[in-house]
Amino acid sequence: MKQLILILALFFLTKKDNKTIYQNNIDSSCIKIGLDKPVSKILYSRKNSNDSGWSIYMIDPNGSNEEVLIPFKSGQGEYNPAVSTNGETVIFNTYRYGGWKLALYDVKGKSVNRISPKSSYYTNGVFSPDGSKVAYERSVQRRSTHIFISNSDGTNEKMLTGKMGDENRIPSWTPNGESILFYSQNGNVNDIYSVNINSGQIKNLTKNKSGNDFGPSVSPNGKHVAFFSDRNGHLDMYVMDIDGRNQKNLTASLQNKNNRYNYFKDNNLFWMFKVSWSPNGESLVFSNIKSDNIDLFTIKKDGNDLKQITTSSRSELTPFWGSLKQ
Repeated sequence: MKQLILILALFFLTKKDNKTIYQNNIDSSCIKIGLDKPVSKILYSRKNSNDSGWSIYMIDPNGSNEEVLIPFKSGQGEYNPAVSTNGETVIFNTYRYGGWKLALYDVKGKSVNRISPKSSYYTNGVFSPDGSKVAYERSVQRRSTHIFISNSDGTNEKMLTGKMGDENRIPSWTPNGESILFYSQNGNVNDIYSVNINSGQIKNLTKNKSGNDFGPSVSPNGKHVAFFSDRNGHLDMYVMDIDGRNQKNLTASLQNKNNRYNYFKDNNLFWMFKVSWSPNGESLVFSNIKSDNIDLFTIKKDGNDLKQITTSSRSELTPFWGSLKQ
């Protein structure tokens, strides 16, 4: 009955040329009613009660209806979720195969399938826009991490950052599937870079001399990039144009004694922080520190309407905003 009421509330019928046409009267990034229901959800990682590792949770963008999506299995658990564009699959990190590996979670079937074949550590997997490929970090040597792409099943792997230094992290696809943004250590600082997956051409987009830029996320329309920076001595989230211009700090109001941050002095924390765009590109979710733990916040792309959406006593890590078919 509740589902029927929801359908009637969200849709209205019109007659045209003797045919019944269903018109969607809501933001398509929030929910689409049909045989399947892609629903806007924020995924993240958190330790559950007495578990020794993380589970992957999902929550509504307003902070309600929290539930476990992928429960803790073993070792250090599950984290770094990312949803495919069609909403049917979640790629995530798992320790269930010994060391960090990548696996796919089928949202309907609730099955898990490992896709990282080597013994190396694999982290931060993300689907290409068409879902045919994934990009991720992989350890190459003991102290070297590079950006790779492969088919979505883990085959035909290709390194994209072989000409860069040893630290290359957090890949994010452009909507046309032609380039990937990531961050890399450049001397004594981190900058945001782009790499063309076909030509291999690499560009430094931020060229920041006063701090470290890291954790990029490309907007759904490909025009903007969100990222973190410690250039002001705090963990701030910025938005810039895709070419690196017009950099703007959206979270200066969150600066406090608890989120003072330096990437290299506090480098055991960098992996906990991520920013992700809403499916409609109007808002972002990100992790930050306001008190004594890490919480999740949402904000409009223009810096308005900052909201804290988690308040638990445990830390919420590595958020991703996607549409899940449920």
